[in-house]
Amino acid sequence: MSSHQKKVLFLIDSLQGSGAERSLVEIAKRFKDYTPVFVHIYDGDMLKPELQKAEIKVYSLGVQKKYGFKEASNLLIPIYKEEKPTLVHSTLYRADMVARYLKKKFPQIPLIGSFVNNSYTPQRYKSAGLIMKIKIWLAYQLDKHSAKRVDFFISNSETIKKSEGGALAVPPSKIGVIYRGRDLSKYDGFDKSSLRSKKSSLGIQSENILINVSRLIERKAQLDIINALPVVLKKFPDTVLLIAGHGKYHHILQKKAEELNIQKHVKLLGRRQDISELLALSKIFIYPSYAEGLPGALIEAMMSRKLIIASNIGENLECVDENCALIFKKGEVGELADKIIYALKNFSRLQDYGENARRAAQEKFEIQTIAHKYEELYDDVTNNYSYRR
Repeated sequence: MSSHQKKVLFLIDSLQGSGAERSLVEIAKRFKDYTPVFVHIYDGDMLKPELQKAEIKVYSLGVQKKYGFKEASNLLIPIYKEEKPTLVHSTLYRADMVARYLKKKFPQIPLIGSFVNNSYTPQRYKSAGLIMKIKIWLAYQLDKHSAKRVDFFISNSETIKKSEGGALAVPPSKIGVIYRGRDLSKYDGFDKSSLRSKKSSLGIQSENILINVSRLIERKAQLDIINALPVVLKKFPDTVLLIAGHGKYHHILQKKAEELNIQKHVKLLGRRQDISELLALSKIFIYPSYAEGLPGALIEAMMSRKLIIASNIGENLECVDENCALIFKKGEVGELADKIIYALKNFSRLQDYGENARRAAQEKFEIQTIAHKYEELYDDVTNNYSYRR
């Protein structure tokens, strides 16, 4: 098959801009041998204009029912027939379920799945109510049973390969690890006056700016940063915490800041398109997560040469080590507060951490290299699939 005929159909829940979605868009834009086509099942198309600007075709199915798998499948059948993809690559749970159902109707098309999250952790079960525990168990059973139809998986970290592959009983030989990529050039060369304007627009005068970028959900642990902040403010009373991201925990974080009477020091910014600028004007990036996939926001902070404070979970430690970040035990709020105070006190002499982080990010996560690895893996899967058949 000639290179211009090779086509990958990306099936994903939405294109609203979370880590997995943005990462896939950035990778697909840099393909040289495969023509990417995107289909998003549900509403949420923030990244669609970016794909269209890159002349990548996007189908928006607009399914309204949360688990409207049958409706999505019916809408996808003519798209499969029209596009005739070389392979299908699904990402996120609901898209995975639809792709696996359609595998029965299109067995000749290789199906690649994605491991992007630590979905079945004990922590998730522990914090869930009874109804949610049942929902998680049912989702797990469907996931595990249908995973057998997938020809190969791409995991975004070794940690997730081990945990997710183990949970779903997928043989390690059927899982390849390719890290998420980022465009290094997006984190350089900011005009100082524009950064001053950005800072002014946020109502910030202090130089002691902390930042976290994540979805606002329990396992991202922004609550730990807020709980640590009163101790930090005793030493550095002008400290400001920026939290960029959206999610159901917004009101919980807001309420906690108010309870601690530190709401003037906490700015919940919601979903942002200017993360690289926010990183540039901040001093310290804090990433206290309890569980991750491969943390794209942490990679962005590395590329931005930030002084990083990160929890010691395996997913984070695949990105940073003690040469390029201050590491603390997850969930230890007192230790987190101590690390923030230490970082603010010694900021000028800790600049090597940021430079080391940048170098590590360039070696592991440069976007064009990652895109090339994806295309190589697609070739391996399709060639082996043709051979097996």
